[in-house]
Formats: sequence, structure tokens, C-alpha cells
Amino acid sequence: MFTEKNRSMLSIDPPTYRAVAASVMQAIADKDFFNGSVEYDTDEFYSTLRMTLIVYRDREAPGCGGAIRNIVPVWWEFSLSQSGGEVDTDFSWRELREYLI
Repeated sequence: MFTEKNRSMLSIDPPTYRAVAASVMQAIADKDFFNGSVEYDTDEFYSTLRMTLIVYRDREAPGCGGAIRNIVPVWWEFSLSQSGGEVDTDFSWRELREYLI
């Protein structure tokens, strides 16, 4: 079992942010509000992003629901597990947002 002193943190890389962002965008689709989760898993880990989001759209832009102007998280939680169990990460909504908008 890890103690707080010995616990390491896994850094989330750009390809993982891109993959999670693509899943979020697919889940949001044309909604203005989203409450749910997306999953992303590889041979190395399994992760879940649970979130409640408000999606602001440009209603004057062409397209089904209007182009997304901003996505504001009301609440979110990112968890990542490897073969040894759950791992702390440096996941950041600010970083993910760069791949969303």
C-alpha cells in the first residue's frame, strides 16, 4: 500500500488528452448540458472522466446545434487505474479544454 510520501503521480500526455477530448465531444454531440462519463482505455491503463458540463454555443453559426463557444465544467472527476489499482494523475480540465475548443 502507498503512503502519501511514497505515492507517485502519473502525468497525462497530449495523446491521452486528445483521445479523452474526442470522446467528450462525441458524448456532448448537440447538447447544451451534459451529465455523464466517458471512458478511455489502453493496454497500460483504464480511465474514466465523470462530469457535468454546460455547453455554450454560437446559435448564429451554421450547423446542427451551433458551434461550441465554451464548455464550462460544473463538476468533474478523472480516475485512472493500472494493474496495481487506482493511480493519482496530474489531469487538468484547463489542459483538456485546449483540445475541446
